[in-house]
Amino acid sequence: MYALIFDLDGVGLAELRNLFLRFGGDPERVRRLPMPTFLVLSGTGLHIYYVFQQPIDLYPNIKIQLKSLKYDLTFRLWEYGSTSQVKAIQYQSINQSFRMVGSINDKHGTELVAFRTGERVTLDYLNAYAKPENRVDVNKPFSPSKMTRAEAREAYPEWYERVVVRGEKGRKKWDIAGKVHGDDPYALYHWWLRQIGEIKGGHRYFFLMCLAIYAYKCGVSKQQLRQDMKEAFDDLQMVKHENALTEEDIRSALEAYDKEYYNFTISDIEALTDVRIERNKRNGRSQKEHLKRARAVQEVDYPGGTWRRKGAEEKKAQVYAWRQEHPEGRKADCHRDTGLDPKTIRKWWDTVPEGHITVKIRPSQALSDLLVEEFKKGL
Repeated sequence: MYALIFDLDGVGLAELRNLFLRFGGDPERVRRLPMPTFLVLSGTGLHIYYVFQQPIDLYPNIKIQLKSLKYDLTFRLWEYGSTSQVKAIQYQSINQSFRMVGSINDKHGTELVAFRTGERVTLDYLNAYAKPENRVDVNKPFSPSKMTRAEAREAYPEWYERVVVRGEKGRKKWDIAGKVHGDDPYALYHWWLRQIGEIKGGHRYFFLMCLAIYAYKCGVSKQQLRQDMKEAFDDLQMVKHENALTEEDIRSALEAYDKEYYNFTISDIEALTDVRIERNKRNGRSQKEHLKRARAVQEVDYPGGTWRRKGAEEKKAQVYAWRQEHPEGRKADCHRDTGLDPKTIRKWWDTVPEGHITVKIRPSQALSDLLVEEFKKGL
């Protein structure tokens, strides 16, 4: 690795001044930042380059440490109201690509200009600005196991058979479908699709990238993924944002549909998308027992499933009424006109409130079946 590069959005003149007041200060003092080698004006933000005096060997363990260092410094650089006008911090991987200096930012019609602000840096210099647990130690590039082959065969028979006997060097793919309790083998993928309502402006691309990762984890076809991405793309346009989401972002996100990503961690997905993923806390109980207890508590608090129905019929009718007036309208248009939550709009998009039969909207299969049944009753 030759440099660590940070993307800071929402930077105006006031934020730029604040950054220069903080660059190069004593790392022991509050809000001090390392002096970058280059600053690149990217349009509405900055690309902050820290170029190393000597390139860093990217052993697997060093990659993990560099990622922690970058997350730490990103949190330190990005302060809403002082160094950025954007509230949500956008964390990025250590191999994130950036627009080339000298090219034209087609979103704003401006040329990317670079300014030399400091010297090349060392890891020790950057480490000084990070928490001790997030610093990089190049003297520990990897930790080789001291276990003998015979001991490994005894302790990890499945791994030994796969790696040593069959020669499969790649990491084992998680058996997602085999752990799903229910009829939907793609439950995890569909769950992530439903998280689209939690996505904020600076995280839309990473939602699509993680959708591709979940698709690969669950064995969803690339054709289905591409179709779901296009639908998600329309919904993501409704999210308030600083930069436009483009068709190129879909093509780029599809590259994550690859075996190299299928063991992507929950923590990384949380950092990139700013979506909190709850871990299972069953206190030693099986999933079946855990869900049984949870539903029992839910029934006590909300008898007869009233938590589901509260306000639902009213919102369903609102979506239906809007679609009656706008037969060719999109979900994004409905959101703009009604102010309803995008998740609510998606939920009721193809449903009809009780007592309504004549519709102008293009019917879904379920709606078509309903119309046929009503027609039969009239015969």
